[in-house]
This record gives sequence, C-alpha cells and structure tokens, in this order.
Amino acid sequence: MRLHPGLLALGLLIFAGLACKFNVGNINSGNVGGNANTAANTSGASNSSGKTAAEEAGGVHIDELYMAKSQNSDKVDTFSPSDRTVYAIAKLSEAKPGTKVKFTWFAGDVGGYQRNSKIQDFDITTGPRENIVYAHLMLPRDWPAGTYRVETEVNGKADKEVWYEIK
Repeated sequence: MRLHPGLLALGLLIFAGLACKFNVGNINSGNVGGNANTAANTSGASNSSGKTAAEEAGGVHIDELYMAKSQNSDKVDTFSPSDRTVYAIAKLSEAKPGTKVKFTWFAGDVGGYQRNSKIQDFDITTGPRENIVYAHLMLPRDWPAGTYRVETEVNGKADKEVWYEIK
C-alpha cells in the first residue's frame, strides 16, 4: 500500500500543530504571568551597579524589552483577553550573529494558577545584522485575566524582564 504524498504532508502538518498547541489546563505549555502592581516594568535582574548580569558581562545585551500586539506595533502593557497573540520584542545593543536570546514566560497573578509559574521558554539565535528579536505566544481562545511576566537571558546571562496585564 502506497501513501499519497499529500496525505503524508497533511498528517505531518496536523502533528506539528498539535505538538505546539497551548492548553490552558497545562500551564507549562501555554501563556500566563505577572504582577498587577508592576505592569510594564522593564527592569532586569540588576546588581548594585544597576546593570543586569548580561550588561555586566559585556558584549551583547538587551537595550529595550517591551510587549506588543504584533511585530510592527507600538509598545503596550495591557492586552484584551481576545488578543490571541502576545509579542515580546527585544532590541539588542548590537547585531552580532550567534547571539543566544532566551524569553521565558511566567504566570504572575492569574486566577486558578500558581503564582509565578513558568509557562514556556522561547530560544532564538540571531543571524547577521539582526538586532531586534521577536518572541510570541498564542492561545486559541480568550486569555485568562491576570498579570504576566517575560524574563530574558542573553548568552546565558540574566537580562531584562517585562510585566504585562490581560484585562
């Protein structure tokens, strides 16, 4: 029996879609996080000098981190539950190929979920002339109301974080 290539491709596409699907019942594969009192905070894990670990290490670090509704939209700190995709956008201090940027989403204060639960990691390695990095999470239904946090690392060193709210 011979499988039709189109059916095989469709099956692989469905499998990939199911593997990436977020399930709100499993916080580790979805989107949640934050603290209502610190929405839009873009600080990082800084030390006594006021610099993040990535800045202290020298080299590439994040100059600016913010949330947006698309790759090309303005900064926002509040989303509607019906905004199915949320973007974290990091502007790097320089474009250096091979820079590793890690985005980690957390549930800050979201009803029904443990406070500060890790949701998902998103790892990116930059290419040539790439100094703006995008990460996004999607939910196929309305987001649970609450606050969320995205933390970043550059080349394994803690850098900036940003809080946002779904209301």
